[in-house]
Amino acid sequence: MGQQQLLLVVLGMVLVGIAVVVAVTMFQANAIESSRNAITNDLLYFATKARGYYWRPVSFGGGNHSFAGITMGMLSSMSQNENGRYYIESNTTSEVVFVGVGLMVSGLDTVRVRMRVNEQNSVIEVLN
Repeated sequence: MGQQQLLLVVLGMVLVGIAVVVAVTMFQANAIESSRNAITNDLLYFATKARGYYWRPVSFGGGNHSFAGITMGMLSSMSQNENGRYYIESNTTSEVVFVGVGLMVSGLDTVRVRMRVNEQNSVIEVLN
């Protein structure tokens, strides 16, 4: 009878250990996905501001149908917040590319999201 109880205790400890590992893994995956969503939201905000710059005439501080010359300072007073750090990777007359780098570390790298914005649509690319 003592061996049977000892075996049940060991089996219970193994099951609890497995449950804890699964819970930690699920929590980390959820935190990473939440970080990606927050960065994407911020990039959508920058895309909206960039389109406003694109359509605004030069006399009102815009690009007059061009993304050339746009900077992060023109779009927002902050290029970093609690979600991540944001910068313009490239800009041409017809397109601007934003990159958001999250503050949360995923594995050995950080969460990175790229957004290509033109006058009509935005294309999101998850880099990590």
